[in-house]
Amino acid sequence: MGVIPVEILIFQMGKVASTAIADALRREGRSALQAHIASPHRLQGKLEILTSAGVSNGVAHRMYEDYLQELKVTFLLSRKLVSGASEGPPTRVISLTRDPLSWYLSHFAQNYDHYSTLLKRYHENHCDGSGSFSPEETFREIQSCLFDVLMETREAIDSADALPRLMAEADLRDATNVVFSQLNRFLLPLRWFDEDFLPATGVDVFSHDFDRQRGIGQIDLPGLSILLLRYENLLELSDSIAEFVGLQRLRLCHTNVSEDKGLPIDLKSMQDWLKVRIPPELKERIYGTRYARHFGYSADTICNSLN
Repeated sequence: MGVIPVEILIFQMGKVASTAIADALRREGRSALQAHIASPHRLQGKLEILTSAGVSNGVAHRMYEDYLQELKVTFLLSRKLVSGASEGPPTRVISLTRDPLSWYLSHFAQNYDHYSTLLKRYHENHCDGSGSFSPEETFREIQSCLFDVLMETREAIDSADALPRLMAEADLRDATNVVFSQLNRFLLPLRWFDEDFLPATGVDVFSHDFDRQRGIGQIDLPGLSILLLRYENLLELSDSIAEFVGLQRLRLCHTNVSEDKGLPIDLKSMQDWLKVRIPPELKERIYGTRYARHFGYSADTICNSLN
């Protein structure tokens, strides 16, 4: 049996324009796979979630389509870890970063069909039967509670090991588990490279140089070549992507834009509120994490992009 003919793996945390890159590569005749998860342990956890009763059929089917690509990427990276550089050319991996607050809002918008159910559940359990349901107001209430939990905890906000204890602290305030659900997503960019990328590739990106001025870094190892890009600089880096994959040029187009989702929530209003409401001390903790420092994100330059 031959090796599966895949040229580029786009392995990233989501909402970082991976679809725009994949589409651009496919227009140039290159095969590309996209994945948010690519380690057996993490993939098993996703399977348990998408087959659970708490996930609607529509969301489960969408997760399943992603799961199929992630399963193939998991297989390819796992085989590369086993065989090392002994078989074939290096596996090419593209990954991207994004400002954590901007990422969270875009992720929320992308998954609103699922999160709308959580907003309603939170409202029904906290409104005492009074007042009409407002998605935007409920979102703000959840975020305020989330901030309170993070301000009072001593847990590391960029550690996956802290999540069970953060869940216990959040659930003391909200027995519906909605606050913790959003807290988990809110902090995901800060831990993704440790929680997902490192187990799947064996590479600690924080031990390699990253050009914070240009928003790019490349890691070349036996059997593996990794291109790291900052989402905010992506349009300026199309030539670097083309060079990495052996093309003369690459034309990137916006796809899967959050603002096109027809949401009952004004994303710009949510962003403005979030930037004002988040406690300064918490903002400093977020932008003081290893993730933010390594990739050049600052509390003074919160990105305005919501795509």
